[in-house]
Amino acid sequence: MLHTARRERRERLGLLGAPAAVAGAAMAGVGLLSVLDVSQTSLLPPCPFLAITGLWCPFCGGTRAVDALAAGDVAAALGLNLLVVLAVPLVMAEWLRWTAGRARGQQTSFMNVSTRVLAVVTTITILYAVLRNIPGLEMLAPPR
Repeated sequence: MLHTARRERRERLGLLGAPAAVAGAAMAGVGLLSVLDVSQTSLLPPCPFLAITGLWCPFCGGTRAVDALAAGDVAAALGLNLLVVLAVPLVMAEWLRWTAGRARGQQTSFMNVSTRVLAVVTTITILYAVLRNIPGLEMLAPPR
């Protein structure tokens, strides 16, 4: 019985490896952003869509928004990329659901969403990209 409990505990810890790796990568990325001045650095490539078309993609300003969120400046983050700011707590909640399932020994997967949810997210993302490029709706676009 003791060996079975140890084996189950080891299996659960093994299941937590992927969520731990994702959390570590996210923390490393946010940590790197806090070291860099993301608005001034040339280490980060410019958005290829913006460079080619001159139009904002739905993710333009997202890196700076995450940096502003990490610094606790929600207002600045909202002004940089509303979509990313709204997505961060949803992704974090999904990560918590995934991690909790794994901690209970379940083979849960990250971002296992239905086709309907994926269609809604895709539609919102495309709509946001269109709206932020319409004159008069500049408040949806990040400052240049």
